[in-house]
Amino acid sequence: MSLHSAMTPLAGKVLTVRGPVPADSLGKVMMHEHLHSDLWDWDRNCLVYEEKPCSPERRKYLLDDAVPLLKACQGHGMHAFVDTTMPPWRAWPDVYAEVSERSGTHIVLCTGFYREIEAGTYFVKKPDDAIWPFVRHSPVEKLTEMCIREITEGIHGSEVRAGAVKLGTSQAPMTETETKAFIAGARAQRVTGVHITTHCTRMGSETSQLTILDREGVDLRRVVIGHTAGHLMDKGYRNTVLEWMKRGANFLPTNLGIWPDKGSEPWRPLVEAILEVFDKGHGDKLFLGLDSGYCSESCPFTRVKFLPEPPWLHLFTHTLPEFRKMGLTEQHEDWMLRRNPMRVIPVQ
Repeated sequence: MSLHSAMTPLAGKVLTVRGPVPADSLGKVMMHEHLHSDLWDWDRNCLVYEEKPCSPERRKYLLDDAVPLLKACQGHGMHAFVDTTMPPWRAWPDVYAEVSERSGTHIVLCTGFYREIEAGTYFVKKPDDAIWPFVRHSPVEKLTEMCIREITEGIHGSEVRAGAVKLGTSQAPMTETETKAFIAGARAQRVTGVHITTHCTRMGSETSQLTILDREGVDLRRVVIGHTAGHLMDKGYRNTVLEWMKRGANFLPTNLGIWPDKGSEPWRPLVEAILEVFDKGHGDKLFLGLDSGYCSESCPFTRVKFLPEPPWLHLFTHTLPEFRKMGLTEQHEDWMLRRNPMRVIPVQ
């Protein structure tokens, strides 16, 4: 399947919210972050079902709080991140462009669809809260068209275009709606040439996800399976990860916070796993992300509460220094944060 005509001139370039840029301009890349994940309306006590222009207060908050943090990250060589918030929980497109311009940080924005969350967990109190109703009630063709349009034309009539596809599942067996979303995302990827990044916290889900994407003709080298620290840390399951790596798939440990009361020791199995993956010749298929930023998951919109502060900068001031003490080297970091993203993110 050939690239969409709008994407052909972008081959080899990274599609950011301010337009295409050369891959070597990214520097270090955090591969799974959230500038704005506003999923629950705490005033109305309901799930957010549509994207709207940000209020002046929300915009000012992000410009005042996020921009200085992103500038500080540049002191550690991080000049880009993949924003893995999907509709309808993203900010309005111009917010990403303004934050990117003011901070000097490249932002790769996602289109796509989130997982179907189990009833009784998080904010899910009724079936319609489990997943964006648009996904449940739309045919795969309509979902595919939405993703392609946001990548090739722009989001909400703006010039801001998505540069990646985000998909997710909750359990190893996919629901009918999740399966439909994966098929749509796969078809959009093949037409646009951007990479796919996923939510995959449960062991076994990576196999479900990659099997569908492979069946739909997606090159697995263009897929990053996210939230997989647990997959790697489990010695008995690590071979499953390595087998998929042999087929080209990429894996992304996230949520790498160093909590003061826990220290860094719980992460030693992950560092050992990363070193093993490198020793076995698959270090080119590992990435890093913090899953940090701003959200309304557990309280009104603010910095995420499920990771230590500050957003993003914590990776460089706390996590990586602790990982270095356990044997991770500058070369390992360079592969996971710079070289591997430079290979996967560009349009191909």
